[in-house]
Amino acid sequence: MDRIFIPVFAMMAVILQTTLVPQIAIAGIAPDLIFLLVIYLSLQRQTLIGIWTAFFLGLLQDVAGGGILGLNAMLLLGLAYLALYLRQKFFQENFVSQILIILLFTFLHQFLAFFWLNILLHTHFEFGRWITQALGMSLYHVVVGPVVFAGLGRFIRNNELHRNLIKNQGRRSHLYKPGRRG
Repeated sequence: MDRIFIPVFAMMAVILQTTLVPQIAIAGIAPDLIFLLVIYLSLQRQTLIGIWTAFFLGLLQDVAGGGILGLNAMLLLGLAYLALYLRQKFFQENFVSQILIILLFTFLHQFLAFFWLNILLHTHFEFGRWITQALGMSLYHVVVGPVVFAGLGRFIRNNELHRNLIKNQGRRSHLYKPGRRG
Protein backbone atom coordinates (compact mmCIF):
# COMPACT_ATOMS: atom_id res chain seq x y z
CA MET A 1 0.00 0.00 0.00
CA ASP A 2 2.87 2.38 0.71
CA ARG A 3 3.89 2.16 -2.95
CA ILE A 4 0.67 3.97 -3.77
CA PHE A 5 -0.02 6.21 -0.77
CA ILE A 6 3.44 7.68 -0.14
CA PRO A 7 3.80 8.97 -3.74
CA VAL A 8 0.24 10.35 -3.53
CA PHE A 9 1.05 12.19 -0.29
CA ALA A 10 4.33 13.40 -1.78
CA MET A 11 2.56 14.68 -4.88
CA MET A 12 -0.07 16.42 -2.74
CA ALA A 13 2.65 18.04 -0.62
CA VAL A 14 4.46 19.34 -3.70
CA ILE A 15 1.25 20.65 -5.28
CA LEU A 16 0.10 22.35 -2.06
CA GLN A 17 3.61 23.71 -1.40
CA THR A 18 3.75 25.35 -4.81
CA THR A 19 0.14 26.60 -5.03
CA LEU A 20 -1.55 27.12 -1.66
CA VAL A 21 1.33 27.64 0.77
CA PRO A 22 2.74 30.78 -0.90
CA GLN A 23 -0.72 32.34 -0.46
CA ILE A 24 -0.56 31.97 3.34
CA ALA A 25 3.01 33.24 3.70
CA ILE A 26 3.51 36.03 6.21
CA ALA A 27 6.50 38.29 5.53
CA GLY A 28 7.84 35.67 3.12
CA ILE A 29 7.71 32.91 5.74
CA ALA A 30 5.52 29.87 5.10
CA PRO A 31 5.32 26.31 6.37
CA ASP A 32 7.18 23.62 4.48
CA LEU A 33 4.78 20.73 3.87
CA ILE A 34 7.47 18.66 2.19
CA PHE A 35 9.67 19.00 5.28
CA LEU A 36 6.76 17.97 7.53
CA LEU A 37 5.94 14.95 5.36
CA VAL A 38 9.56 13.80 5.42
CA ILE A 39 9.79 14.15 9.21
CA TYR A 40 6.46 12.36 9.68
CA LEU A 41 7.46 9.43 7.48
CA SER A 42 10.84 9.16 9.15
CA LEU A 43 9.31 9.14 12.62
CA GLN A 44 6.39 6.85 11.87
CA ARG A 45 8.13 4.28 9.71
CA GLN A 46 11.06 2.24 10.95
CA THR A 47 12.18 1.69 7.39
CA LEU A 48 14.02 3.66 4.77
CA ILE A 49 10.80 5.12 3.35
CA GLY A 50 11.40 8.49 5.00
CA ILE A 51 14.99 8.60 3.82
CA TRP A 52 14.18 7.83 0.18
CA THR A 53 11.22 10.18 0.21
CA ALA A 54 13.43 12.90 1.70
CA PHE A 55 16.04 12.53 -1.01
CA PHE A 56 13.62 12.53 -3.95
CA LEU A 57 11.42 15.32 -2.61
CA GLY A 58 14.49 17.40 -1.76
CA LEU A 59 15.80 16.87 -5.27
CA LEU A 60 12.41 17.87 -6.67
CA GLN A 61 12.52 21.04 -4.52
CA ASP A 62 16.00 21.80 -5.83
CA VAL A 63 14.95 21.39 -9.46
CA ALA A 64 11.69 23.33 -9.04
CA GLY A 65 13.20 26.08 -6.92
CA GLY A 66 16.15 26.79 -9.16
CA GLY A 67 18.56 26.84 -6.23
CA ILE A 68 21.70 24.84 -5.67
CA LEU A 69 21.04 21.36 -7.04
CA GLY A 70 21.27 18.80 -4.26
CA LEU A 71 21.18 21.15 -1.28
CA ASN A 72 17.58 20.44 -0.22
CA ALA A 73 18.04 16.78 -1.09
CA MET A 74 21.03 16.48 1.24
CA LEU A 75 19.46 18.58 4.00
CA LEU A 76 16.23 16.57 4.00
CA LEU A 77 18.16 13.31 3.70
CA GLY A 78 20.25 14.17 6.76
CA LEU A 79 17.20 15.24 8.76
CA ALA A 80 15.33 12.07 7.78
CA TYR A 81 18.25 9.94 8.90
CA LEU A 82 18.44 11.82 12.20
CA ALA A 83 14.67 11.46 12.68
CA LEU A 84 14.91 7.73 12.02
CA TYR A 85 17.70 7.47 14.58
CA LEU A 86 15.76 9.50 17.17
CA ARG A 87 12.67 7.41 16.48
CA GLN A 88 14.54 4.28 17.43
CA LYS A 89 15.93 5.86 20.61
CA PHE A 90 13.48 8.38 22.03
CA PHE A 91 10.35 9.12 20.05
CA GLN A 92 6.99 8.50 21.62
CA GLU A 93 3.84 8.96 19.63
CA ASN A 94 2.38 11.86 21.62
CA PHE A 95 1.64 15.51 21.02
CA VAL A 96 4.44 17.02 23.15
CA SER A 97 7.21 14.94 21.59
CA GLN A 98 5.89 15.74 18.11
CA ILE A 99 5.98 19.47 18.86
CA LEU A 100 9.52 19.25 20.28
CA ILE A 101 10.76 17.23 17.30
CA ILE A 102 9.15 19.69 14.87
CA LEU A 103 10.74 22.66 16.67
CA LEU A 104 14.17 21.05 16.87
CA PHE A 105 14.17 19.91 13.26
CA THR A 106 12.85 23.24 11.94
CA PHE A 107 15.65 25.15 13.67
CA LEU A 108 18.23 22.61 12.53
CA HIS A 109 16.93 22.66 8.95
CA GLN A 110 16.96 26.47 8.80
CA PHE A 111 20.42 26.70 10.35
CA LEU A 112 21.92 24.15 7.96
CA ALA A 113 20.24 25.77 4.96
CA PHE A 114 21.61 29.21 5.86
CA PHE A 115 25.02 27.79 6.72
CA TRP A 116 25.46 25.88 3.47
CA LEU A 117 24.02 28.66 1.33
CA ASN A 118 26.51 31.07 2.85
CA ILE A 119 29.41 28.71 2.30
CA LEU A 120 28.45 27.71 -1.23
CA LEU A 121 27.54 31.24 -2.34
CA HIS A 122 30.37 32.92 -0.38
CA THR A 123 28.05 35.30 1.44
CA HIS A 124 27.96 36.53 5.03
CA PHE A 125 25.79 34.58 7.48
CA GLU A 126 23.13 36.94 8.86
CA PHE A 127 22.16 35.71 12.31
CA GLY A 128 19.16 38.06 12.56
CA ARG A 129 17.74 36.85 9.26
CA TRP A 130 18.27 33.22 10.23
CA ILE A 131 16.59 33.60 13.63
CA THR A 132 13.63 35.47 12.10
CA GLN A 133 13.16 32.78 9.46
CA ALA A 134 13.62 29.93 11.96
CA LEU A 135 11.19 31.43 14.50
CA GLY A 136 8.56 32.21 11.87
CA MET A 137 8.79 28.79 10.32
CA SER A 138 8.77 27.14 13.76
CA LEU A 139 5.55 28.92 14.67
CA TYR A 140 3.97 27.82 11.41
CA HIS A 141 5.21 24.26 11.85
CA VAL A 142 4.00 24.06 15.46
CA VAL A 143 0.50 24.93 14.25
CA VAL A 144 0.47 23.07 10.93
CA GLY A 145 2.71 20.11 11.88
CA PRO A 146 0.41 18.40 14.41
CA VAL A 147 -2.52 18.82 12.01
CA VAL A 148 -0.50 17.22 9.19
CA PHE A 149 0.74 14.48 11.54
CA ALA A 150 -2.79 13.77 12.82
CA GLY A 151 -4.25 13.69 9.31
CA LEU A 152 -1.56 11.36 8.02
CA GLY A 153 -1.76 9.30 11.20
CA ARG A 154 -5.48 8.69 10.84
CA PHE A 155 -5.01 7.54 7.30
CA ILE A 156 -1.89 5.47 7.84
CA ARG A 157 -3.18 3.81 11.02
CA ASN A 158 -5.74 2.09 8.83
CA ASN A 159 -2.87 0.59 6.89
CA GLU A 160 -2.13 -3.03 7.85
CA LEU A 161 1.63 -2.51 7.48
CA HIS A 162 1.57 0.33 10.02
CA ARG A 163 -0.46 -1.72 12.51
CA ASN A 164 2.06 -4.56 12.25
CA LEU A 165 5.00 -2.18 12.75
CA ILE A 166 3.43 -0.65 15.85
CA LYS A 167 2.53 -4.09 17.23
CA ASN A 168 6.03 -5.46 16.63
CA GLN A 169 7.76 -2.32 17.87
CA GLY A 170 6.67 -2.96 21.46
CA ARG A 171 8.34 -6.36 21.40
CA ARG A 172 11.67 -4.92 20.22
CA SER A 173 11.58 -1.77 22.30
CA HIS A 174 14.59 -0.90 24.44
CA LEU A 175 12.10 -0.78 27.34
CA TYR A 176 11.04 -4.36 26.77
CA LYS A 177 12.65 -6.94 28.98
CA PRO A 178 12.01 -10.68 28.70
CA GLY A 179 9.55 -11.88 31.29
CA ARG A 180 8.08 -8.40 31.68
CA ARG A 181 4.51 -7.93 30.53
CA GLY A 182 3.57 -4.85 28.53
